[in-house]
Amino acid sequence: MPNNEKRRFSVTLTEPYIAALNRLVDEGLYMDHQGGIRHALRRLFRFHGIEPLYNELIKEVEEN
Repeated sequence: MPNNEKRRFSVTLTEPYIAALNRLVDEGLYMDHQGGIRHALRRLFRFHGIEPLYNELIKEVEEN
């Protein structure tokens, strides 16, 4: 799959996760829920040593 291709995933969250995500958005840490979820995924990939993906994401963010 090319780097710029996007796919939609559906995730079902329990109320505590929804409330926490809402709080992060309400406090202005993220513009929307997707931003918070993407950031969490980047941290997860980095934690598990998936650095090439992490480095590409950082490069993409810096270019935009």
